[in-house]
Amino acid sequence: MEQHFIIEINATRNGVSLLPPERRREEARRNVKLYLVPADASQTVSDRMIPDYLVSESMIDRYLEIAPPVLAIIPEFQEIIKEIERTYVRGDLFSALSAACVSMERLLNLTRIRLHKHHSKIKSLWGKGPIDEWRKNIDALRQWGYLEQAFAAELQCIFKDVRCKYLHSAPVADLRRDALRSVNAAYRLLTIFLGFPADIFRLTDCIECTNTSDPRFVEFYLPELHPVSP
Repeated sequence: MEQHFIIEINATRNGVSLLPPERRREEARRNVKLYLVPADASQTVSDRMIPDYLVSESMIDRYLEIAPPVLAIIPEFQEIIKEIERTYVRGDLFSALSAACVSMERLLNLTRIRLHKHHSKIKSLWGKGPIDEWRKNIDALRQWGYLEQAFAAELQCIFKDVRCKYLHSAPVADLRRDALRSVNAAYRLLTIFLGFPADIFRLTDCIECTNTSDPRFVEFYLPELHPVSP
């Protein structure tokens, strides 16, 4: 039986990245304008209704320097992806940093809990629910082969240097740098598990899983498959 995923695809950045450099910023400006529209706007708003002067060059820079996952399998995380992007591009850097850190903490717990049954048991974590310290979750996911050593080390540093310092009253250091660092890490982590990663999916005119035995597919994608109506 033919099956499909119900997902939201954000392909606007693909279109921007394929443009020649001289047109890239112009198209990016059009997209950034829509981040100024309230999420619960009472009417349809187009980019032509928003004046150019409301979009700064720094907003365009921030738009072009991040790469959100094009799609994610769990709807609540797709909303988080959009929230992080919107706040970062607008320049709400502390909000973007906080959202990125919260999303990473949620995802590290979710993936460790759901994937543990497919791998060698870690006594201190087996049967344990969410925890607020990242190290054990990161070490488990690295041990099971999902995180490269360098990225696992980067996540540990973000927990110590950004998450704990910024969210627990330590002095704010370089908010611009740390927000970008956190956003990029959150998007990479989301892609590895929920963003149809290239190591187990092939995206052409359809979405094809190339390894249906991968625990990520079993835990996160298989339950979201729906039969195609005749």
